[in-house]
Amino acid sequence: MKYIDVQIVSNDQIAPDIFSMTVHAPDIAASVLPGQFAMVYLSSGQLLLPRPISICDASGGQLRFVYQIVGAGTKAMSKFNPGEMIQILAPLGKGFYTKNRGARTPLNKVALVGGGIGTPPLLLLAKTLKSQGSQVDAYLGFRSDPILTDDFKNVFDNLHIATDNGSIGHHGNVLEIMRSQQADYDEFLACGPRPMLNALADYACSKKIPCQLSMEERMACGIGTCVGCVLEVRGAYQKICTEGPVFYSDDISHKH
Repeated sequence: MKYIDVQIVSNDQIAPDIFSMTVHAPDIAASVLPGQFAMVYLSSGQLLLPRPISICDASGGQLRFVYQIVGAGTKAMSKFNPGEMIQILAPLGKGFYTKNRGARTPLNKVALVGGGIGTPPLLLLAKTLKSQGSQVDAYLGFRSDPILTDDFKNVFDNLHIATDNGSIGHHGNVLEIMRSQQADYDEFLACGPRPMLNALADYACSKKIPCQLSMEERMACGIGTCVGCVLEVRGAYQKICTEGPVFYSDDISHKH
């Protein structure tokens, strides 16, 4: 990881309160792992603390971030213009494991499960798994309008979408689709809201399928200094920003 000044290539709104920002960062783009994140520095008055943003994609020397306006910090980010220079600290955290647990052989058939703004980091993960020859299916849930569907369609073998209001795809949640299909995979990999992750962990346990969860928590420093994002893992507390954010569900299942 390193601090680096990067130039904004684009910063466009793609849905209500959701933006896609790309920055020129060839060194980081070449080394980032799926599931890792960056701290984006705002450097403006009361907004001195950086914001943790998952890395959606990395290609052509560029990093892509898809983020939602949820407060003053992300609101300030949405005002960044192409050509501006900003500072980031990246890549941070331990990402998804893309090999079989223990055996370290390529995964044959996997399901990526995402919810809402937790879906963007699954794009780089899917591309990485596909490059290894894995079959990659996706189960993505949204409140109403899905995001990044064109990107996802180009990389997933099978794409299943659920919306809370039934506007697109299944009317309900992704776990209902998975249960109806008796979804059976070598491994589940997921990012999204905690209730969805909890339900998936229970489903994976019932099917005896390994399950990786990216635990979305507010991280102030991103490097483990503030100890503000701890999680009980195998009976001991670990910092999500440095020991995670990805953990196997059976290591934390007793706490979800």
